[in-house]
Amino acid sequence: MHNYQLKRRKGRDTWHIYWKQDGESQWASTGTSDEAFATTFLETFKRLQQTHEYVNVGEILHQFTVRDYKPRAVSMSRHNSILNQLEPLRDCNPLDHESFEDAVYEWKQDRLANVSEVTMAREMAVLIAAINWAADRERGRMIRGVPYIPKNRYQKVARIRWLDTEERTRLLQALPQQPLHLRLAVGIAISTAARKSAILELQKHQIKWGEGQIDFHAPADGRKRKARRVCDITGMVEPWLREAFDASQTGFIIEKNGKDVRDIHTEFKALCNSLELVNFRFHDLRSTWAAGAALDGVPMEQIRDALGHSTVKITEQHYAQIHPDYREKAREYAKRTYASDVTVMR
Repeated sequence: MHNYQLKRRKGRDTWHIYWKQDGESQWASTGTSDEAFATTFLETFKRLQQTHEYVNVGEILHQFTVRDYKPRAVSMSRHNSILNQLEPLRDCNPLDHESFEDAVYEWKQDRLANVSEVTMAREMAVLIAAINWAADRERGRMIRGVPYIPKNRYQKVARIRWLDTEERTRLLQALPQQPLHLRLAVGIAISTAARKSAILELQKHQIKWGEGQIDFHAPADGRKRKARRVCDITGMVEPWLREAFDASQTGFIIEKNGKDVRDIHTEFKALCNSLELVNFRFHDLRSTWAAGAALDGVPMEQIRDALGHSTVKITEQHYAQIHPDYREKAREYAKRTYASDVTVMR
């Protein structure tokens, strides 16, 4: 904020306001020789100038990205895409509540005409996180005042999609014909429940041949990642893993043409389309492992540990309803009541 001072110009009775802007002296006349009136004029002048000195949303998003998000991020591709979508809000003043609220409302209506609610909610979450960061006196320290925090009313619904026995058979039969990097990534995901990021970051030193294990623990680089664990090498992926291990030129396991693979979305989507696996994502390979384990009667605590969930409650929200221990009575009732001869009711 500028340091405004009230002074009389040499040889004149009228009061003038002096300040520096971009290193150069500036002045403006109050038009009066009355000091009390000039002082009131100065206070009004300062308030008017302050409206032009706000930190806009664009600068907040930039500083949040550079100072807070990027140092902890594993990948910036999605975040950068979200920043592009928030561009229409960049000139908004978060301290001007009414104007900013209107701008956010209009932006949300435009976005919902083109994308799903979950996509828009993800973008809103970044905007909200950036403003909260900027208003935090111990972190961003960018906003002097109480900003308007947009509302993000989207309620996340747990996605549960896994391959049934027939779909899984089709996928596993098709894997040997796929390029090594694709077949290995999919094979590891479906046999260990590891996340895609953990698989793509996997390096040679994490393969423990003597113990027959893969150590998915993240490197100690300070970047934020979800929980990871140690998994057994299954017989299905072992020959592919050895082939990739011996052929690696970068030290990464998932490698294509001598370079580590950063994303596998397009190739995996093409594979699913060719196998007619509808509404299926790479992350659903993890759910396929978990659902299969639940159907097989594996205790929820062990599924929790395998998935790296922090509590059993999180695991149960997704898979308890298909676990035999949770539906035994219901299954018995359905089979007994709705037998092949429905006229016989016991």
